Amino acid sequence: MGERVTNVLLVHPPLMPSREVTPPLGLCTLASWLLHLGHDVRILDLDLEVVADGPDQTPRDYLAIFTAALRGLRPDVVAVTSMYSNSLQAERLLKLAKTLDPSIVTVAGGPHFGALGTEALGRICQLDFVIEGEGELAFAELLDALDHGDPVRGIPRLCYRAAGTIHRNAGGDLLDLSVLPPMWRIPESCIDLDRYARTVPVDAVRRVMYIEAGRGCPFACTFCATAPFWQRRYRVKPAGRIVDEMRHLHESHRYNSFILVHDLLTVNKRFVGELCDAMVAARLPVEWMANSRTDLRLDGILPKMKAAGCWKLFFGIESANESVQHAIDKHLDVGAATAAIEDLRDHGISATCSFIIGFPAESARQLSGTIALGARLKLLGAETVQFHRLRLFPPSRLTQTAPAGDFDLDALRIEYPFTDVPAADIAAVAQDPQFFSGYFTPATGTGTPPQLAQVEMFFHHAVALAPLTINAFAQFCGEELVPSFYDTVVDHGGIAREQLDWEGGDLHGNWLVLRPLLEAWIGGQRTFADWQSHVLRALLDYESCRLSFVKGEAIPRESALTRGASWVALTSKVDIAEVLGRLQSGGRLDANLLREGTVVLTRQASGVFGAYTVDSALLPRLMAHEPTLVRAFSG
Repeated sequence: MGERVTNVLLVHPPLMPSREVTPPLGLCTLASWLLHLGHDVRILDLDLEVVADGPDQTPRDYLAIFTAALRGLRPDVVAVTSMYSNSLQAERLLKLAKTLDPSIVTVAGGPHFGALGTEALGRICQLDFVIEGEGELAFAELLDALDHGDPVRGIPRLCYRAAGTIHRNAGGDLLDLSVLPPMWRIPESCIDLDRYARTVPVDAVRRVMYIEAGRGCPFACTFCATAPFWQRRYRVKPAGRIVDEMRHLHESHRYNSFILVHDLLTVNKRFVGELCDAMVAARLPVEWMANSRTDLRLDGILPKMKAAGCWKLFFGIESANESVQHAIDKHLDVGAATAAIEDLRDHGISATCSFIIGFPAESARQLSGTIALGARLKLLGAETVQFHRLRLFPPSRLTQTAPAGDFDLDALRIEYPFTDVPAADIAAVAQDPQFFSGYFTPATGTGTPPQLAQVEMFFHHAVALAPLTINAFAQFCGEELVPSFYDTVVDHGGIAREQLDWEGGDLHGNWLVLRPLLEAWIGGQRTFADWQSHVLRALLDYESCRLSFVKGEAIPRESALTRGASWVALTSKVDIAEVLGRLQSGGRLDANLLREGTVVLTRQASGVFGAYTVDSALLPRLMAHEPTLVRAFSG
């Protein structure tokens, strides 16, 4: 190992092969650092390579691609990153590297191996080194030690073997992010950004790219693995550097929507203000989003953020229940969460609201309140509402305190890189609960793992496609929302991952999967008054027609009164606008809402859809292309 090591291959195992591919952010940051120090670096992104023949082709064999790359590049060092869902693929790549060339030095890191370094070495004998946590400084020191034949025992956060024993070095300093070189100006020989840009459809309104804005969250939520991974130290790149990266990506590759990657960027309002000032001064025709918390009041800076291009903020709200919030050390107030989303909406900024289901101290009735809150936030202006099952990912505190759970096959199926999970991979995960703890669901009062899988899949899509129906259901059922849903799944049967389009492109196809379950759920309610069932069916019919119109599908004759080239008039058995207003304000629904009305759905040339209630007497004027629309609402 005394010879100079200059040829490094950084490998991203297949994680989520899709039609649009974005570069692996962590590896690109590491590559820019190593190139800056004089090393020869290539990135092999197997997410990109497996779909290189196009989205309609069978995914290519990632192991064959990797084999060809090793034979062509002949690297001295192969470093593989790992998320939990693609760790088995990472493991195969490391083993294959040593099989093809035993002299190759193998290194691993990333959220999974980088949290369980000694365990990864114990599991994979072909793995030489693991870097835990932040990788740039330690990786550079490791390459220097290999170049000069020096010992590695002083390299911070490095795990390795010596004299038949696995060792873990102590931690060390974190990187000053201001010294990182401009990461997206790395040479084409390392990574070809044009190939990624070409995966975005030419007519896409948003061409999305990730940019690292910084690292670290100062909070200590018990379930979070990223805050301790970055040692809970808030750091940011210089605002000017972030804007320069946006400018380069926009001017060179036409990206126009940027996700600023940082655990909690908005915790420092002063920095956000500096970033907004730099964005306004740059006058770039781009937009951006970042992570925030609903208890970080941004009311004084929101106008500046909007002017600077902020289109959305991401919030991890997790639960609507106060006792659960206390148990997980999140301590968010539901009222403040609602106010935050309304405040964003009033400033023209959208939101993604994420919830975690299945905490050890949570019950199914408490989960009902969380589903209800997510559905209401959708009506209040949240663009996306997500529900995810709890995962025990190290180094979160909950991995050390939560009761042992059972293997959760559905969790693996939902997150596995490919639709089909081989039996050998299922067995490999099931046999190692210590290393794959994220797929062992802790005991919880919210439901069994199969039940929680149904909640995750159903409500993740149903709140997006039928928010009025789900909100009304939540109001009528109260704390029995989730228990009654479980009863319906038993009687009717559930849904499967492969039935759904998780990239969000086929909304109507997803609706065709969900609607039978929703209809069975409504029909199975024996405690509802007749008017409640009628309201739910009327809302379900309206939302089904709306989705058909958006998709361009035919609307049932009994629902469509008349239509034009870019609009259609529907009959509704419930006052849609009044239902929406009451649900947004927290008001109660009642039987008086069962009155027939007319709703007009419109499609603009830009692709924007609208919905309006009108007086049916105005329909002749609509036919004469003089639309007088009354009482606009978003539906």
